[in-house]
Amino acid sequence: MEPQLPIIKNVFVNETDDDDPPALSSHALAALKEFLEEQRQSLANHETAENGEGTLEPESEVALVTEDWRLSQFWYDPETARTLSQEVLSLCSHSNYKVACIACPTLYAYLKKIDPNISVQLLEYDKRFEQYGSDFTFYDYNQPEDLPLELKHTYQVVIADPPYL
Repeated sequence: MEPQLPIIKNVFVNETDDDDPPALSSHALAALKEFLEEQRQSLANHETAENGEGTLEPESEVALVTEDWRLSQFWYDPETARTLSQEVLSLCSHSNYKVACIACPTLYAYLKKIDPNISVQLLEYDKRFEQYGSDFTFYDYNQPEDLPLELKHTYQVVIADPPYL
């Protein structure tokens, strides 16, 4: 079933009548339609990347929740995510290092895709990532020392990419 997005009707601004309800300009309407189409396409691509059991096919790219610009979220592109993942994995190749990904869910997802056995924890503000179960810890980088006691002094590799910085 294809995801449903709101239907936008053509609404134009009438510059001469202030009594009409507010409406989008043709440029804003076009931008909104483009954004909604991108969202629809992203949802459709995510559904086709999953196999019948709800897991990603090996050759597909890693799927994440939709970026939320209000949280200043911007996911790494595949090349960046693979490059960072390979660097982290090379650091961990001869040890059983534990890895913490602070505010970088794309890196977490790529690490788990490349090596499902890697010990990696995602510390993230966006609770939509609770879907990762015990690998997820709610974390607010504005309170950097507010961590569960069992996570303190635990990680040999820490990657941090907090928003707005």
